[in-house]
Amino acid sequence: MPRRLQALLVLGVCAVVAPAAAQEPTDATEDEPGTGLAAPEEPAAAEPAPEAPAPEAPPPEQPVDAAASEDPPSASTRNTEPAAPTVPAPEAATDAPAPAPSVADDWQPFITGYFRAPMSIGISSRQSPDDPNGSPHRQYAYAPNRTVDANYYSFAYTRLQEQDWAEIYIGARKKHVEAAIAVMGSWYQAAGFRNYDSGWMPALAYLKLDTDFELGGLTPNIAATGGAFWPKFGAFDKYDTYTLGRFHHVGEQLHLTVPVASEVTVALTQGFGTGREGNYNAGAPPPYNYSVGLTLLHYEHLSFKYKDYVDAGLHYNHSWTRDPSMLQTTALGRSYTPAREAEVTTIGGEVSLSAPYAGSLWVSPSHITVKNGWALPDAGIEVMHSLSGDGLATNYFGWSGSLPDSTGSGSLLNVGFLYENSLSTLLGKAEGSTPDVTLNVFGLFADITLDLPEGSTITQERIGQLKYGADVELQALDWLAFMLRWDEVNYNLDHGGYVFSSITPRVTFSSHFLSGESLYIQYSRYRYGDEMVLAGKWPWGTQMVAGSDVVQGGTYTGDKPDMDVVKLQATVAF
Repeated sequence: MPRRLQALLVLGVCAVVAPAAAQEPTDATEDEPGTGLAAPEEPAAAEPAPEAPAPEAPPPEQPVDAAASEDPPSASTRNTEPAAPTVPAPEAATDAPAPAPSVADDWQPFITGYFRAPMSIGISSRQSPDDPNGSPHRQYAYAPNRTVDANYYSFAYTRLQEQDWAEIYIGARKKHVEAAIAVMGSWYQAAGFRNYDSGWMPALAYLKLDTDFELGGLTPNIAATGGAFWPKFGAFDKYDTYTLGRFHHVGEQLHLTVPVASEVTVALTQGFGTGREGNYNAGAPPPYNYSVGLTLLHYEHLSFKYKDYVDAGLHYNHSWTRDPSMLQTTALGRSYTPAREAEVTTIGGEVSLSAPYAGSLWVSPSHITVKNGWALPDAGIEVMHSLSGDGLATNYFGWSGSLPDSTGSGSLLNVGFLYENSLSTLLGKAEGSTPDVTLNVFGLFADITLDLPEGSTITQERIGQLKYGADVELQALDWLAFMLRWDEVNYNLDHGGYVFSSITPRVTFSSHFLSGESLYIQYSRYRYGDEMVLAGKWPWGTQMVAGSDVVQGGTYTGDKPDMDVVKLQATVAF
């Protein structure tokens, strides 16, 4: 009997509650508004519920049920639909999309990045280091240690043996605003050896604001960027360097874009910043465990663009120092007084020309002058495979730490070029059509004049350097491509032995043509002149590439580099 009475009570309660449940949002609906549940079916002409007196002060926040019973309906609700609580009601189950967030007010997060992960193996037959007179045996070595074109900060760099690199930008943008932080690193530590100088920490952080306005019938755009960022000009992708400069700095940039006609755009870029060079002392208490000196730099770039046919620019940049902290020494010739005269100045331009069927051509000449380059260490401008004045002085002006022989002063006259065409362009087909064949012809020339002190032991006041090559790639299938590349590098045009060349076939796999990721395997066969050896030296006896005697020193110093290199690389840009 008690069970029957309990069942009857439950049925009665359900009969009373069911009509109300059909008109009120459920707890689940309140927890997840906008789930697409059906709206109430009562007609809009239903009599509204009586209003409750308005409270003198806003009531405290309450659970859903209480809020539904106390808040008065709005005026618009009274005229169009039955009384409802002010809490969000479930959306009607229609195909209409939800209202888009406000572009002007809502941040839109983004993540972009790039990495390359190469496995490079140099193959050679050599005597054992502990038995130099014994029989040679096959060796498999870390290829960058045994080649001459793997150093990013060297004119010999071909990008065939590029090493670890990864970067990721995490940011957000809304209308007229963009901000991001970048983390970068140059060594994958989980592969074994831990390189404590490889980065993997915040590298860049910037904020960009821009605005559109109307002036005299034109609609210019001004973008202001501040923080630590990498503006770059004269980018030469085939050799991964810059003929005009990339700036490692903290500073500002103003970029004005003016569409002077429907298909013509003029842009002016101005920037100023500081590079930071320092020394870290782990034994000193923070914040006194490092010292920092500043290099100053500014740059200006004027560009003109007509459709996709012409994109031309003129460029100027200058870097110098006025910070005594850069040189904490009073040694003769190495003190702050000569450092005040140190400077790097670049003037040049670049032009890209494209035409239907004819392909595209990029040409970029530049002239760089350097004075007392030794006093501007690793901060500021990156140009022509060199970082700041010290890098230019070491690579091109005979600087090796001996002031009587060189102050790292002189000038470079450079020109880079790249021509590209494809079968799809010749046939007037859309980019990305398969099968397709692409041809690239490229080169970089440097005419170097050394400004040497009287009595210098350096035997050349003029050096010419030239590298050039070509590649042809067959995109056989949407996911499969074959490439053949040839490179020639002459490190000293006045001495025939400073030359090497390579031929490189490559097979590339990707998800689809023109995608941002690839997995490729390649084989490079090298041929070396007599002077292109491990830890090679200039005719006057100093290292051609700074640090090569550390990496390539030892038993095999002066031997031929590896002639055969096999490489497997994963690359992703997203």
